[in-house]
Amino acid sequence: MAYAIVNGIRIHYEVTGAGDAALLLNGLGAPAASWALQVKALAPHFRVVTLDNRGVGESDLPPDPVYTTAQLADDAATLLRQLKIDRAHVIGASMGGTIAQELAIRHQKAVRSLVLACTWTEADARFLATVSAWGSLVHRVPVEERFRHVLYPWIYSPTFFEKKENVEQAFQRALAYPHQSKPEAIERQARGVLEWNGTRVKRLGEVKAPTLVLVGKDDILTPPSFAKAIAKGIKKARLSVLPGGHGFFLEEADVFNRTVIRFLKSVRSK
Repeated sequence: MAYAIVNGIRIHYEVTGAGDAALLLNGLGAPAASWALQVKALAPHFRVVTLDNRGVGESDLPPDPVYTTAQLADDAATLLRQLKIDRAHVIGASMGGTIAQELAIRHQKAVRSLVLACTWTEADARFLATVSAWGSLVHRVPVEERFRHVLYPWIYSPTFFEKKENVEQAFQRALAYPHQSKPEAIERQARGVLEWNGTRVKRLGEVKAPTLVLVGKDDILTPPSFAKAIAKGIKKARLSVLPGGHGFFLEEADVFNRTVIRFLKSVRSK
């Protein structure tokens, strides 16, 4: 395991592969380990950097009551500098997509391209109520029940649920690192999500990096309408709707990975 002191705290990160750098940013409470399917696919083509956001996984759990999106973006930018990476392709899923947007606004020169997956800039009241509920329930519901009964109905598509083995496999993957999804981090990150929501709509035009916006057609948490709004706000952004729900990068990993690699290579060739 590799660690760096970033903005006063210890951050866990991993680097796999060689070539142009690709930074993967994960969602609410999710550790870097959950990018395994993407790392395996991207590493033959890129130098893949993953990190545990502050509070998650093997990274420190600072006592701040809120982990703001700006903090998380600054953590990522500082880590890139410490790794002597001037520019990186940045891929963010869900909350990781909000961090990626913030990174592209605050640290433009560090971002070679953007892939924004199952994410939002301004979400609706139902989404905000859901995130608020997750933050509230995290200390009350055991981790196994939280995954199976609270998160999965929002994350996976009807097609995914039709095969019980899919759900069980997802459940076993989650239980492989339950200690890494710390309740305090989820609560503090959730507060940051709620504070950030809607604050960057007018600044999307500042994003200069080539951008691909991806969303699952059956995503009920961050539906295609959220993705369309992002693509409209970022000049020349591409939008692609893929099979699957909110967790389409897990459900349909092969399709997701091929789409991302094709886009990143098109940017690299320019």
